[in-house]
Amino acid sequence: MLKITAVIIIFLSCTYIGFYYGESFKKRSRQLNSILKSVLFLNNEVMYTNTPLPEALKYISLKVESPVNYVLSNVSDKLLKSESTSVYEAFEKEYKKNKSEFYLQDEDKRIVKDFLRSLGESGVYGQDKLFNLTIENMKLNCKSAEELAKKNIKMYRVLGICIGAMISIFLI
Repeated sequence: MLKITAVIIIFLSCTYIGFYYGESFKKRSRQLNSILKSVLFLNNEVMYTNTPLPEALKYISLKVESPVNYVLSNVSDKLLKSESTSVYEAFEKEYKKNKSEFYLQDEDKRIVKDFLRSLGESGVYGQDKLFNLTIENMKLNCKSAEELAKKNIKMYRVLGICIGAMISIFLI
């Protein structure tokens, strides 16, 4: 009886690990879409309605999913309270606080960092080009993340089940 219980626990644990790791690909895809959505909203708020950046960030944080909304809201607060000297610095601090909740890859982080370093540093024409470049890069990353998620979610789920079954069979 104890052996059967141990085998079932091992099988379920391996299956859970496979499903959990597969979900990380889906979470990355969702977070990239959330970041893209926030950049699009920020583009509209800054370029067309001339909303100040801290207010625009606060407004956008209400429209996007977590953990992106937490970061945007906290950055807005830091900028409004003058706790940070630049947008990039505020984002860097908030990202480090919430790093464990993000599933971004190095390429995704590089695009966001490049965008934030240049945000507010040039005129209207330069900002428009910056937004367009960032949006295009994020769209490409979103597309590749979705393709990777489709392929890897199934693979890791099945792999978890197979490894659990294999270990269970060896123990029986």
